[in-house]
Amino acid sequence: MNQDGKPVVLTIDDDQAVRESLANFLEDFGYGVLQAGDGQQGLEVFAANQPDLILVDLRMPRMDGLQVLAKVQELSPQTPIMVVSGAGDIRDVVEALRRGAWDYLVKPIQDMNILLHSVETCLERARLQRQNREYQQSLEESLEKLHRTQKEMIQSAKMAALGDLVAGVAHEVNTPIGVSVTAASFLSERTRQLRELYGKGEMKRSDLEKYLALAEESSGSVLSNLERAAELVQSFKKVAADQSSEEKRAFEMKNYLEQILLSLRPQFKRTPHQVRMHCPEGLILDSYPGAIMQIMTNLIMNSLIHGFVDGRPGEISINVEPAGENVLLTYRDTGQGMDREQKERIYDPFYTTTRGSGGTGLGMNIVYNLVTQTLRGSILLETSPGQGVVFMLTLPKDPDRAAALPDTPS
Repeated sequence: MNQDGKPVVLTIDDDQAVRESLANFLEDFGYGVLQAGDGQQGLEVFAANQPDLILVDLRMPRMDGLQVLAKVQELSPQTPIMVVSGAGDIRDVVEALRRGAWDYLVKPIQDMNILLHSVETCLERARLQRQNREYQQSLEESLEKLHRTQKEMIQSAKMAALGDLVAGVAHEVNTPIGVSVTAASFLSERTRQLRELYGKGEMKRSDLEKYLALAEESSGSVLSNLERAAELVQSFKKVAADQSSEEKRAFEMKNYLEQILLSLRPQFKRTPHQVRMHCPEGLILDSYPGAIMQIMTNLIMNSLIHGFVDGRPGEISINVEPAGENVLLTYRDTGQGMDREQKERIYDPFYTTTRGSGGTGLGMNIVYNLVTQTLRGSILLETSPGQGVVFMLTLPKDPDRAAALPDTPS
């Protein structure tokens, strides 16, 4: 564009009369025009001014039109080039178009309106291409921003779930530790009393026997409760480490599901609900345990928060079966189920039926993305009002060696 915002056309032709004729005609229609007498000079003018359109002859000294075409394609492939040449051989036309010419007009041009139409068409095509590139760049930037936002939301949801897990496990660990402290304190007091009797020379055989029985009972209570606390802490450490990382590793599915359920036990403690799990021994996956932990946690919490709402005891069942290079995980609850609209929107981000109660609407969206993207599997939902939900997950044993499974319509 020139200073007036008009398109600038560069004409490259060794015939000055032709150049002047083209320039005068185009200037009458408001175009800015630059001129060059051969291909070499034309490239210099092009580099200095970056015109919007080039008109080039084929037969010129120093550098012909085909060489100009090739060089402009190399430097600025988005710049439109029209060949205006007296060389009307079909082979020249084909070669010019092959090298990137946008149009080809044969001199002498009998009707200059044809030239004007071709110039306008090429400039409009270039404008649309430029607009499409801008739209594509904007779309790519928006998509990248969405991906970053999605990762941040997933990370926030992971950290929130981890916080709930910490609070729950801390509360759960309090009980066995409290029992252990009580038993140890009681044993310490009895030890002090026995020492006093011994110091006074008043200790009887029966006193020692009672103390030994009490010591055995108390130490057993301390040991069993501390072992229970240690089991909870170890389970929490493994699950929390997986949840906060994206590491791939080999693990035994049944053992890992048991650890997940153990870490979620505080969520069930004050409810009448039960969870049952069946998984064959020795089923090894080389996958992403953190993703499986998040999936199972979100499914279970979805049942506890949204499924079991009427106070009646509910049941969650988890069944895992090997299927060749995949595993089939069926998650089922006996909750209130979903209507058609809820079923269709269940994986939509921010969709929740408990907004006022703190629901973010990200849980099932995270589940869907983890199943289909991270684990390269598929998820199918069957549900109806009053009939609970059944999620059927097909998960490759090794996601990195599996092609993404097609989504199955719910």
